Amino acid sequence: MRSCLLAVLLVACALPLIAADLQVWVDDRGRTHITDDPDRVPEGARRAEDVEEIGELWSTGVLGPPLATPPGASGSDEDRRVRSLRDAVDDLGRGEVGRAAAALRAILKEDPGRPEPHFYLALLEGGRGHLDKAEGHLRTFLSVAGEGFDGWRASAEQRLSRLEDERRLMEHPAAGALRLVALEHPDFRIQADAALLETGRTDFARTVARYLDDARSHVGRRVGAVPEEPTGVVLYGRAAYVKAHAHRFSFQTVGFFDGRIHVVSKAHPAGELRTLLFHEYTHALFRERTGGDRPFWLNEGLAELYERASQRRPPLSRGERAKLRDAVASGRWLPLRRLAPSFGGLDNDEARLAYAIATAAADWIERHSEPAARARLLERLGQGWPDDAALREALGIDTAGLDAALRQELSGGFLRP
Repeated sequence: MRSCLLAVLLVACALPLIAADLQVWVDDRGRTHITDDPDRVPEGARRAEDVEEIGELWSTGVLGPPLATPPGASGSDEDRRVRSLRDAVDDLGRGEVGRAAAALRAILKEDPGRPEPHFYLALLEGGRGHLDKAEGHLRTFLSVAGEGFDGWRASAEQRLSRLEDERRLMEHPAAGALRLVALEHPDFRIQADAALLETGRTDFARTVARYLDDARSHVGRRVGAVPEEPTGVVLYGRAAYVKAHAHRFSFQTVGFFDGRIHVVSKAHPAGELRTLLFHEYTHALFRERTGGDRPFWLNEGLAELYERASQRRPPLSRGERAKLRDAVASGRWLPLRRLAPSFGGLDNDEARLAYAIATAAADWIERHSEPAARARLLERLGQGWPDDAALREALGIDTAGLDAALRQELSGGFLRP
């Protein structure tokens, strides 16, 4: 289950739109081609299907022109702002959302006519569902962007045109039942809100299928297992999701798993849906292999870990590592045994700490085991083995040993089982 706070994931929320809408490929002579018709891509062509690959093909990168320091301007206000902008983009890539947003707003305070911060803030606000703020930044960007921003302008205009589609899906329907349409897929039983299909058209179904394939392939490779039967997936527009499931939770959510994956989607989905599907698919696989959700720290830790991997983010941000080290030093550390039944009863700060600890523990397990061992761990849990017995048999360490090793590593030690 993902709260809005934990589901806001920046860079991937916005950037993979390019790959979702267009087919990018390179011919034998090294020329880059772009088309919206996948049937026009020659068989065997070298294709770019994600942000990193497109960035390699386009020298300007998917984020626009390189942020180079102006010649001869070292130490000037302009040079300083360029460095701040570059640092903000790096923070976005590492998932340091608050730091990046603060830096972008600081640049605009000094230089309101600078276009780049408006573009990045539009991506940030759009990923949060703040459509009015996103529209404001996009319109300001278009009004101030001059020469050298042609690619940026095209992207901004496309995003602006899609805001109305998303607004309609966020309006709470006054009446009428949810209409779900089945989509064919060999490994998933997919049902989608008819409003999503009517607005997003065939691109929606194709994009969703690709994201699910990515999740199944990536998580299966790292866990060493895939579900024995097709996984159920239901996709909703925001309003339909709220109407159908708001009564289930005391806080706002964008997805959950109850035997099927239920997630909110935009009509024109991008990285935020891919990320959400990676997270919820991990929960689905964990439940299918173990028969339950415990140990909860492992379930949530793996989901967080693979969610971040879907964005090419590190397992932990610098801020999270600092928070974990402080928790060890100050005695506020939450033991894994406490987090095994659930994260219930934690306040907001403790919940954030719990997710960071769970992610760190899952990352530790991955760095000290092979996929076959992780698959065996889930198998033993599914056979009813106690947590400690399953961990010892598969990894050679129990819960307390893992907790101690993790704390010592975060404190600078290198305890190994």
